[in-house]
Parts: sequence; structure tokens; C-alpha cells
Amino acid sequence: MTSMNAPFRWTLSLAAALGLATSAGAQEPVEPPPEPQAETETTTTTSTTTSSETSSEGMSRQAEMGRIGPQFAVSGNVGFGLGYVYTNGQSPGGGLEDLKITDSAKISFPIIAELGFRVTPRFYLGVWGSWEPVLTKTNALSCPEGFQCDTFQWRVGPEVRYHIRPGSGFDPYIGLGVGLEILKSHVEGDTQLQVAPGVFVPTHVDTHVNDRGPTIARVTLGGDLRVSRSLSVGPIISASVGQYTVRTGTQTLDITGVGSRDQDLAPVDDGFHALFTAGIRIAFLPL
Repeated sequence: MTSMNAPFRWTLSLAAALGLATSAGAQEPVEPPPEPQAETETTTTTSTTTSSETSSEGMSRQAEMGRIGPQFAVSGNVGFGLGYVYTNGQSPGGGLEDLKITDSAKISFPIIAELGFRVTPRFYLGVWGSWEPVLTKTNALSCPEGFQCDTFQWRVGPEVRYHIRPGSGFDPYIGLGVGLEILKSHVEGDTQLQVAPGVFVPTHVDTHVNDRGPTIARVTLGGDLRVSRSLSVGPIISASVGQYTVRTGTQTLDITGVGSRDQDLAPVDDGFHALFTAGIRIAFLPL
């Protein structure tokens, strides 16, 4: 009995072993294959997204910092002054008298141009210049009754400016400059010239005067409201102190019955004054 059961048990063991092997072989293809391609695609997508985010952040930082490059600006303004054109000038009565700006001028209309370079987004270096016609007042010293009076002023000088928020939609700034100012006046008209006690003769007077001197300091305040990538517009105000230190010119008298004569202008002392402007400024930064 032992000899008969031994082969039978061996056959069952062999069959069981073959069955396990067959079952293992049958289950092998069912296992899901690895998917390296999907992993590669995920990595590529992540890399592209990261690159895009980095580029956007870089553009955002650049916009926040602002721009550099050459800049041109022009503004239309209304201006007025305080102080003196000159002091200790000769009055019609023969004494000394001061000529105040408020006595000789109403308002002016400065057109101010700027040309310079934004060396950094916050700092600007350049030059400014203005031309301004002046509405004059009738007065005995500079524009007698019935005379034609034309007055213009030129100013020019360097300026440095600091921008507070160069990358924002509205960028406030403060500037400081110096310069040279030239006031040109032309006064022409007819009067009666006394040539002897109680004797007056008709005389035509033609006077050209240049008053010039330094702009000691000029402070500007304003803001740039961005309209496009290169264009901005905004308010600007300025306050300056200066002094007319040199007066030159000619005065021609055409005396009836006598002829034409040229005479020197009467001497005057310096005129210390302050000038103020307010207006709208357009700035162009092409790069």
C-alpha cells in the first residue's frame, strides 16, 4: 500500500507544481505595463508652465520698475510773478522808484519744453526752456498811457527730476533746476518832451530793453498719467526765484523839428523776484 500511494502522491505534487506555474504564466500579461510617456508629458507641461510664469513675473517686474531712455515733454501754462523787475530806477518826476512785477504785468502764458534722458526709471536728467508772452499793465515807469508795449520772456537751464512711482499708472515726480532768464520789452509811442521851461514838443519814443539774470532755483511738482506705452499726460506746477542783474537796451527819441536822437537807459539796481506757473504737460518716452 505504501508503494502504491507513493507514485500517486508524486503525481499530485507534480500536477500541483505545473498548475501553479501555468497560473503564474497566465497572470503575467495581465499586469499593467509602465507608462513612461505619460510621466514625460507631465514633466514637459510642468516645465512649460514654470517657464511661462517666470516670463510673466519678469515682465511684471520690468513694468513695476519703469523705463529708461530719451524723453521729450512740452507743457502749456499760466504764470504770474512777485517781486521786482528792478529797483531804484528813475521815475518820471526825477526821483528813484522801484518797478514791481505786479505793477507792470498781469499774467503770462509760458510754453515749456523739456529734453533729457531717464538714466534710471526714477531719475531724469535734462534741460528745460520756456517762451512766454506777458500781458502788460499800463504804468508810468514801463508802459505809459497810449504806448504800445510788448513783453516776452525766455528761460533755459538744466534740471534733475525724481519719479516716485515710475512703473505705476500715475507717477508723481519732483524736480529741481537752475537757469538763465531774459526779459525783452519793446515800448513805443508818442509823448510830449519838455525841451525848455514851459516848452513841450511832440516826440516819438522807441525803447528796446533786455533784463537778464540767473534763475537761482526752480522747483517743479507734477505727475505722469500713462495714456499708452510711450505717452503720458498730467499736471505740472513750478515755483522759481531769480534776479535780473543786467539791463541793456536802446532808446530812440524822434523829436519834431529836431530829429532823431539815441540815449542810454537810466541805471537801475537788481530786481529780485519769484515766478510761478501751472499747466498741463505731455511727455513722450519713445523707447
